[in-house]
Amino acid sequence: MMASNDSKRNTLGTLFPSAGSAQRVQSLPDGTKKARRKVELAPGHSPLDWAHLNSTASRGQMRGVPDSTPPPNYVRVTLDQLKAHKYRNDCWTSINGKVFNITPYIDFHPGGADEILKCAGRDGTSLFNKYHSWVNADRMLEKCWIGILVK
Repeated sequence: MMASNDSKRNTLGTLFPSAGSAQRVQSLPDGTKKARRKVELAPGHSPLDWAHLNSTASRGQMRGVPDSTPPPNYVRVTLDQLKAHKYRNDCWTSINGKVFNITPYIDFHPGGADEILKCAGRDGTSLFNKYHSWVNADRMLEKCWIGILVK
Protein backbone atom coordinates (compact mmCIF):
# COMPACT_ATOMS: atom_id res chain seq x y z
CA MET A 1 0.00 0.00 0.00
CA MET A 2 1.35 3.42 -0.92
CA ALA A 3 1.19 6.33 1.53
CA SER A 4 -0.47 9.58 0.50
CA ASN A 5 1.61 12.73 0.18
CA ASP A 6 0.13 14.00 3.45
CA SER A 7 1.35 10.98 5.39
CA LYS A 8 4.86 10.34 4.00
CA ARG A 9 7.32 9.89 6.81
CA ASN A 10 11.08 9.88 6.80
CA THR A 11 13.20 7.21 8.45
CA LEU A 12 12.81 8.94 11.81
CA GLY A 13 9.02 8.67 11.57
CA THR A 14 8.41 12.41 11.16
CA LEU A 15 6.60 14.12 8.32
CA PHE A 16 8.75 15.59 5.59
CA PRO A 17 8.38 18.37 4.83
CA SER A 18 7.05 19.14 8.28
CA ALA A 19 3.41 20.02 8.82
CA GLY A 20 2.85 23.72 8.21
CA SER A 21 5.95 23.98 6.00
CA ALA A 22 5.69 26.29 3.01
CA GLN A 23 6.82 23.26 0.97
CA ARG A 24 3.53 21.42 1.69
CA VAL A 25 0.08 21.96 0.21
CA GLN A 26 -1.70 24.33 2.58
CA SER A 27 -5.33 23.99 3.70
CA LEU A 28 -7.28 27.23 3.53
CA PRO A 29 -10.00 28.18 6.07
CA ASP A 30 -12.75 27.21 3.60
CA GLY A 31 -11.30 23.67 3.35
CA THR A 32 -9.79 24.07 -0.10
CA LYS A 33 -6.15 23.33 -0.76
CA LYS A 34 -3.60 25.90 -1.90
CA ALA A 35 -0.81 24.32 -3.91
CA ARG A 36 2.58 25.98 -3.94
CA ARG A 37 3.51 27.82 -7.12
CA LYS A 38 5.86 25.88 -9.36
CA VAL A 39 8.24 27.49 -11.82
CA GLU A 40 9.50 25.91 -15.01
CA LEU A 41 13.26 26.35 -15.25
CA ALA A 42 14.93 27.00 -18.59
CA PRO A 43 16.77 24.06 -20.15
CA GLY A 44 20.23 23.72 -18.62
CA HIS A 45 19.17 25.24 -15.28
CA SER A 46 18.31 22.22 -13.16
CA PRO A 47 19.84 21.56 -9.73
CA LEU A 48 22.21 19.09 -11.42
CA ASP A 49 23.27 21.78 -13.90
CA TRP A 50 24.00 24.12 -10.97
CA ALA A 51 26.06 21.42 -9.25
CA HIS A 52 28.05 20.90 -12.46
CA LEU A 53 28.64 24.64 -12.91
CA ASN A 54 29.63 24.98 -9.26
CA SER A 55 32.16 22.18 -9.62
CA THR A 56 33.69 23.40 -12.90
CA ALA A 57 33.58 27.22 -12.74
CA SER A 58 36.33 29.13 -11.04
CA ARG A 59 35.73 30.84 -7.73
CA GLY A 60 36.39 34.17 -9.47
CA GLN A 61 33.65 33.53 -12.02
CA MET A 62 31.13 32.69 -9.30
CA ARG A 63 32.11 35.61 -7.07
CA GLY A 64 31.99 38.06 -9.97
CA VAL A 65 35.68 38.93 -10.22
CA PRO A 66 37.99 38.42 -13.23
CA ASP A 67 39.85 35.11 -13.31
CA SER A 68 43.13 37.03 -13.51
CA THR A 69 42.46 38.48 -10.05
CA PRO A 70 44.57 36.78 -7.39
CA PRO A 71 42.59 34.58 -5.01
CA PRO A 72 40.69 37.16 -2.96
CA ASN A 73 40.53 37.25 0.76
CA TYR A 74 37.02 37.22 2.10
CA VAL A 75 35.86 40.74 2.89
CA ARG A 76 33.83 42.37 5.60
CA VAL A 77 30.59 43.61 4.03
CA THR A 78 28.49 46.31 5.67
CA LEU A 79 24.71 46.54 5.32
CA ASP A 80 25.15 49.59 3.07
CA GLN A 81 27.52 47.66 0.80
CA LEU A 82 25.09 44.74 0.73
CA LYS A 83 22.17 47.05 -0.19
CA ALA A 84 24.11 48.31 -3.22
CA HIS A 85 23.90 44.82 -4.78
CA LYS A 86 20.14 44.41 -5.12
CA TYR A 87 19.73 44.03 -8.87
CA ARG A 88 19.19 40.99 -11.06
CA ASN A 89 22.57 41.48 -12.76
CA ASP A 90 24.39 42.30 -9.50
CA CYS A 91 22.80 40.43 -6.63
CA TRP A 92 24.24 39.70 -3.20
CA THR A 93 22.53 38.35 -0.12
CA SER A 94 23.53 37.32 3.37
CA ILE A 95 22.63 33.94 4.83
CA ASN A 96 23.65 33.14 8.38
CA GLY A 97 26.14 36.02 8.42
CA LYS A 98 27.90 35.07 5.18
CA VAL A 99 27.54 37.24 2.09
CA PHE A 100 27.09 35.47 -1.25
CA ASN A 101 27.02 36.74 -4.83
CA ILE A 102 23.85 34.94 -5.93
CA THR A 103 23.81 36.52 -9.40
CA PRO A 104 24.95 33.28 -11.11
CA TYR A 105 22.34 31.25 -9.18
CA ILE A 106 19.24 33.35 -9.97
CA ASP A 107 18.22 31.38 -13.08
CA PHE A 108 18.81 28.07 -11.27
CA HIS A 109 16.54 28.86 -8.30
CA PRO A 110 13.66 26.35 -8.27
CA GLY A 111 11.22 29.01 -7.04
CA GLY A 112 12.09 31.34 -9.89
CA ALA A 113 13.95 34.62 -10.14
CA ASP A 114 11.19 36.68 -8.52
CA GLU A 115 11.37 34.62 -5.33
CA ILE A 116 15.14 34.70 -4.88
CA LEU A 117 15.26 38.41 -5.67
CA LYS A 118 13.18 39.02 -2.54
CA CYS A 119 16.42 38.73 -0.57
CA ALA A 120 18.54 40.74 -3.02
CA GLY A 121 20.71 43.30 -1.27
CA ARG A 122 19.63 42.26 2.21
CA ASP A 123 19.93 39.60 4.88
CA GLY A 124 17.94 36.68 3.52
CA THR A 125 18.48 34.33 6.48
CA SER A 126 14.88 34.26 7.74
CA LEU A 127 13.43 33.85 4.25
CA PHE A 128 15.96 31.14 3.40
CA ASN A 129 15.28 29.25 6.64
CA LYS A 130 11.51 29.53 6.17
CA TYR A 131 11.60 27.69 2.85
CA HIS A 132 14.93 25.80 2.87
CA SER A 133 15.81 24.91 6.45
CA TRP A 134 17.28 21.56 5.32
CA VAL A 135 19.51 23.09 2.60
CA ASN A 136 23.19 23.71 3.31
CA ALA A 137 23.69 27.18 1.78
CA ASP A 138 27.42 27.11 2.55
CA ARG A 139 27.89 24.04 0.36
CA MET A 140 25.46 25.03 -2.38
CA LEU A 141 26.93 28.54 -2.75
CA GLU A 142 30.51 27.86 -1.64
CA LYS A 143 32.16 29.42 -4.69
CA CYS A 144 29.81 32.43 -4.49
CA TRP A 145 30.97 33.35 -0.97
CA ILE A 146 32.22 36.94 -0.83
CA GLY A 147 32.66 37.60 2.87
CA ILE A 148 31.12 38.20 6.26
CA LEU A 149 28.27 40.59 7.01
CA VAL A 150 29.17 43.16 9.66
CA LYS A 151 26.41 45.18 11.27
